[in-house]
Amino acid sequence: MKTSPPKTDFPQSIGNPARQALEVAGYTKLKQLTKISEAELGKLHGMGPKALRILRETLEAQGLAFATLSSVDAFLQKLHHPLKAEIESLRKIIRSASSEITEQIKWNAPSYSYRGEYLVTFNLREMKRIHLVFHNPMIAQINSPLLEGDYADRRMAYFSDMKDIKSKKADLVQVLKQLIKLNT
Repeated sequence: MKTSPPKTDFPQSIGNPARQALEVAGYTKLKQLTKISEAELGKLHGMGPKALRILRETLEAQGLAFATLSSVDAFLQKLHHPLKAEIESLRKIIRSASSEITEQIKWNAPSYSYRGEYLVTFNLREMKRIHLVFHNPMIAQINSPLLEGDYADRRMAYFSDMKDIKSKKADLVQVLKQLIKLNT
């Protein structure tokens, strides 16, 4: 039995390879494309420059646009690091601790703040493990097996791989929530 293709509002002129790429990625409506950047969409196999242009013009005609990359997204797209997947995983965990955590680039790495107070920044110089620097003076008041160092104004945390991240996830979220509470 032949199934009919999903109903989409994508223009026919984008071509079948682009249409199939969108379908495989789970996109069936034009409005869904406002949640993804043009650069991310361009990574899909079958999505060429012509299809991207047509989709961009179609979105613009409806008063819509592709999502824009944040400075951290753009930074990470260009980053060549052997633990890039682990960096992305930690990034999601950090942001999950509070909807008010903001991210920016500091010290040439992703950095996270809460209501203007810095919480933690990646140190990306190491290539064999991920190094987080909690550079908020309130961190000295938090006791956690995750935190290393005995500095007056900062502590460190290290992650070697995805398994290590998974095993320390709850501790990381707890440290971040405690640090946020101390800064409110």
